[in-house]
Amino acid sequence: MSASTRIVVKDTDGITFDPTSLPHAYTYDTHGNMLTDTCIEAGSIVRVKTFTYEQIGEAWVVQSETAWVNQSGLAAE
Repeated sequence: MSASTRIVVKDTDGITFDPTSLPHAYTYDTHGNMLTDTCIEAGSIVRVKTFTYEQIGEAWVVQSETAWVNQSGLAAE
């Protein structure tokens, strides 16, 4: 993928955005698995994607991943 390639997705409100061009904050569980990926646009639009895991043997496998959920109730301009 080239540096100029945009990845455009929709959040749960149907608003399109490019998560690769925005800052992110992450949370992790005690096993080092990512629990949340928070993406902040224009300082006020906050979208969160969450992950759940299942332990299979000694490995932790992603069980579910949500869509990008708009937590701020604001729409991008």
